[in-house]
Order: sequence, then C-alpha cells, then structure tokens
Amino acid sequence: MKSRVALVKGDDRRDNIRRAMELIREDLVSKINGEAVIIKPNCLQPPVPLSCTHVDALRGIMDFLADLSPESVAVAETCRDFEQSFQRLGYTSLPEEYGASLIDPMAEDDWVTMHLLDKEYQEMEARISRTMLDCKCRISAAVAKTHDVITLTASWKNMMGALASHDKLKMHGCLHSHRERTLESDIEIIPQNLVRLAKFIPPHIGVIDGFIGMEGNGPARGNEKYLGIAIASADFVAADAVCAKATGFEPMEISYLYYGHQVGLGKAALDEIEIIGESIESVAGRFVPHERYPAQQRWRELAPALPR
Repeated sequence: MKSRVALVKGDDRRDNIRRAMELIREDLVSKINGEAVIIKPNCLQPPVPLSCTHVDALRGIMDFLADLSPESVAVAETCRDFEQSFQRLGYTSLPEEYGASLIDPMAEDDWVTMHLLDKEYQEMEARISRTMLDCKCRISAAVAKTHDVITLTASWKNMMGALASHDKLKMHGCLHSHRERTLESDIEIIPQNLVRLAKFIPPHIGVIDGFIGMEGNGPARGNEKYLGIAIASADFVAADAVCAKATGFEPMEISYLYYGHQVGLGKAALDEIEIIGESIESVAGRFVPHERYPAQQRWRELAPALPR
C-alpha cells in the first residue's frame, strides 16, 4: 500500500499547514484518536528564527486539532534556555490562544535509556524524555532545511529534540566534545543513529513547514528560500522524501531516507508514495545544497549497507 503525503502551496503559512493536514484527515484522526498530543518543534537556535519552527506552523497544527478533542495538547522540546527560547519564538502565547501547555523535559527527572552507537560501533546509553516517549501521538513540526552532514533535515531528524540536551552530541558518535567530530565519522554514524532513534521514538505524524525554508549552509547558517508549501503525512519517512524532492534532492540518495526505506520505517521511494494535493513538479524549488554536499554523497562508501 502506498503512503499518502499531503502537499499544499499557498500564501499563508498557518493555513497551509492546516490545509495539508485536512487533506489526509482520515489518516491523522486514527493517530490522534482522542489521545494526548505532543507537538515537537525544532528550536535549534532561537536567535536564528529561520532555523526554528515558526509559531504560525504550530498554530496551523492546533487549528487542525481544534475539533478533534484530543485529551490535551502540549508543545515540548529539549532546548537551551527553554523559557527564553519559547518566548523569543512566540510560543508562550499558545497556552492562552489554544489552552496548550509548554513542556520542558529537561525540568523533569524521569528519563528512559536507549542505545546509540559511538564511532567504534560500540553502544552507549542516551536518555529520552519519558513524557515524550509515553505520548501516543507525537507530531513532529519541522522546518525544511539543508544540513551540514545528511543533506536535508525535516520531520525525522527533528525528533532529536526528545534526547536530553547533553546527549544530543551522542548522535554524532561522540561522548564528550564536538571536537571529537569529523565529517567522515558524522556521515557514517548519524544515519545509523537516526534509524535507532526512529525505532525508539518515531513521530506518529510528520508536518513540514516549507513556507520559507533554509538553503545553503543549514541547518543554522543558511539563507532563506521561499517555497510557500506545507507537507503532512502519517508516514514521516514519506513526508521527508517528498520534502527532499520538492527541494531538489533525490530521496533515495539521502542516506537516512534510504536506510529508513530499506528497514521498513516508512516509504522513501516516490513510486510508493501517493501525493495528495499539489504535484511535486508544480511546487518544487531547488535548494542550494550545503557546501559540504559533494562529501556528503560519499555515504554509501563510508557507511555499512544497513544500520546495525
């Protein structure tokens, strides 16, 4: 069965998100099913708003949820300076507007242990927010951005925000410092750990805001690129695959999407995806890739055939 991905284009970011979710309403209702919902934004660098999920994207999701009566709605993210970051991004208005709560998992004491790989392929422990893990409906609210290691980041990689802040470095296979990182080891290990992360705490719904994305040296130092699109799917791999194609990349040539498809996390092959709404061709806008893009394409020779 093909995975369904909604793709819309318009001049209103908030309405784009809502309309994309409405197009596949029946797919999403079964995921929500009256349960508590956690929306996971990307708050990579709040001083660089382009690198973060826009508050209107969150409003679009909550507009869609309004008549579905979920048990509760919360916005959760492990980020530096939680209160200051949420205030800078405008998220602190959401409780009054929608009755949503704002959750800082780093303020909690309850964590669940998962295992990531270091650069020697030895397992190491990493902590995941129990609040986010136990939630039966996680919505990844992502930004379409180029990336310095894996070409493109969208709804899948956004779930790194469920890791304890100090453990995010472990996604790179490092224990102590970013100085341990090399581009080659990142290209090899990050896709492996993204698969492990998705097996442990996948998003139930992937939503990608491509109204204004980031091209060039993303995920934090790139330039804005207007597309005017929104993407939604109950298959987060398929959502990211459509995002890849819409931004000028071949999904199956991106390491983690290829692996996700091969191990059955979702569909990344476009002939196994049904697009609802606009055609990719009618909305596509080629993103300038990261300056490391030629090196990123070496993932097939650097990484194993399939994640361990």
